[in-house]
Amino acid sequence: MLRLYGNPLSPFARKACFIAHALGLKLEQIEILPLSDEGFRKVNPLGKIPALVLDDGTAMIDSRVICEYLDNVGGGKFFPAGAMRWKALTLQALGDGVGEASVVYSILGREEPPPAKYRTRQMAAMLAGMDALEHTEFRDPPLIGEVAVACALGYVDFRQPELDWRGSRPRLAGWYAQFCEHPSMKATAAKPK
Repeated sequence: MLRLYGNPLSPFARKACFIAHALGLKLEQIEILPLSDEGFRKVNPLGKIPALVLDDGTAMIDSRVICEYLDNVGGGKFFPAGAMRWKALTLQALGDGVGEASVVYSILGREEPPPAKYRTRQMAAMLAGMDALEHTEFRDPPLIGEVAVACALGYVDFRQPELDWRGSRPRLAGWYAQFCEHPSMKATAAKPK
């Protein structure tokens, strides 16, 4: 059985879980909370989530690699060929960038005192990314780009609930509300402890 190491709140782990769920692949999910755990460093020396361990013990790291692998073994169509592939991968990069900015913004906010200039930069990246997404034409059925965007927005909602991103981005908000009805979004929604 495939083992996915990650935090269920992570937009990157959720992206992999979404793909697996949508393709009917079984994953054993192993929750990693302290990323400094030395046992986990044997799986991923970088100490970053998610990481996927195959039946033969091979470890794959980075959500982009993991998602493409899952799509390949599951016979999916989240990674198209030709010109659509580059559009999907570019949208994935934009979604991942919004998610990463939200993750870093949250981590920096835990420091005393928080380094304001770095947090400002991450917030600017989140907002600019969402501004660009407001003008994006999303595909249905979704490709990897749409999955990445939805998982990132879910994380922003969880970590920055005070951020009224929907108010100035009605098209994005409407698309996201509809996308949240996707069975794989519902199945991968993490419940904070």
